Amino acid sequence: MSLIKVISSLSLILIGVIIFKIVLPPLNFPRNIPTIPFYVIFLPTLTKMDQIQLYELYLKEPLEKYGAVKVFFGARWNILVGRPEYLSEIFKKEDIFAKSGNQKKIPYSAIAAYTGDNIISAHGDVWKKYRGIMTTGLQQFDDTPFEKNAKLFVKLIRIKMSDIDKTTLTKTGIPMIPLIQRLALDNISQTLLGFNFGTLTNDCVPLHEHLIRIKRQIFQPLFLTFPFLDLLQLPQRKKAFSDIEQFRNILVDKVQTQLIENYEFEQTKYVSSDLIRSYTNNIINHKQLTDNVVIMLVAGHENPQLLLTSLLYFLAKYNNTWQKKIWNEVKDIIDTKDLASLPHLNSFILETTRMYPPLNIIINRCTSRKCRLGNDIVIPKNTYVGYHNYSATHNKNYWGDYADDFEPRRWGDDIESITKSWRHHKNNSSLSSFHGGKRACLGEKLALSEMRVTIWEVLKQFEITLASEWEDRVTPAGPLCPAGLQLNFIERK
Repeated sequence: MSLIKVISSLSLILIGVIIFKIVLPPLNFPRNIPTIPFYVIFLPTLTKMDQIQLYELYLKEPLEKYGAVKVFFGARWNILVGRPEYLSEIFKKEDIFAKSGNQKKIPYSAIAAYTGDNIISAHGDVWKKYRGIMTTGLQQFDDTPFEKNAKLFVKLIRIKMSDIDKTTLTKTGIPMIPLIQRLALDNISQTLLGFNFGTLTNDCVPLHEHLIRIKRQIFQPLFLTFPFLDLLQLPQRKKAFSDIEQFRNILVDKVQTQLIENYEFEQTKYVSSDLIRSYTNNIINHKQLTDNVVIMLVAGHENPQLLLTSLLYFLAKYNNTWQKKIWNEVKDIIDTKDLASLPHLNSFILETTRMYPPLNIIINRCTSRKCRLGNDIVIPKNTYVGYHNYSATHNKNYWGDYADDFEPRRWGDDIESITKSWRHHKNNSSLSSFHGGKRACLGEKLALSEMRVTIWEVLKQFEITLASEWEDRVTPAGPLCPAGLQLNFIERK
């Protein structure tokens, strides 16, 4: 046999193995749960289908019937769970379903280079170390920037209104995503990181532009679906890695300069101050400092940005009902601390979190040994397991026959009942938007406070409606919120 034939045969075998690994799940995966066709993950990229439509067509029935499915994502087959009792089991058995973020799953990828090893993705003693350092700063924060920034956010809305002629404005409204991102960045930088990102007061902030650039590079669908392509050292990906490293260095330098050169890190309670103190005392190294500063910025602005987008959408959609109820409830409030006791406002926020959980599909746990999920789903060791939040928060066994309806009244009529219901659904994992168990989100309190203050300030100034030409649909994949939201704002008299 000639060398050419040998090479051709080996190439065909290699291609066959790759196709086999993509098309079919591993032979040791559980046989008693359905397999979602591998091509389903590509449909939002190839069509106008959004992720709720994708869920309804391909995932809802098998997840509701079996509680878990096999899905292809991130160049590997995974187990995806939707049944709340299975989520509770995963959250409870932290050592078996161990956190394993991108730094372990795909350490060669651009997204792993971006976020590194941090408090969200770390496991075991490393996570306990990070948690011990960062919990106080995440739980005891100064929320006074929220009100000031909400006023600046309103000012930006007015500027955008004046820049567009009235006829066009009525049809197209104001594109909200860029404005909401600017608000979220300033909120998190001033509350947790100890400096002002400056996006609400400046149209051009170099660090913000750098962030937008690297996010476009990181979240390219092809490289997210097949992250091993980053191993090829393509010129465009080399640039992406270089831009990411530069951004990380600039961000940490900015935090350190603000807190150390101004002698503030010893006196302040920012989570960044706690991280710097730990680095100074050799408890963590410089990479761990950087990884956790970056994740505070990433999670601290992206998740609130998604939730606020959904909140403004539902306020506009139900402007004649819930928007009026909340406006009547908040219009006489003077002290922002009183917002936490308002039934309509808080039940509306919780229902939005249930309807559109900001992070819909999360696959960041890896089995440390062969194990059993529920009574009969046997999962092999080193299998990645994730959960479908939208499936859990729309499960009719927990939320009733009207689980798909937006109904804030389901939470209760008074703040005590609402709070009790919130805790109940978090405990049984039917409300998994803030995760659960020992790894429940430490930023929940901050995010909810941020939402209350922003809604309060916006509704004091405007009545909100959906732009007539905006297409009502959610994002195609990844984070879940209305896609490209466009709103109209009417000044209150």
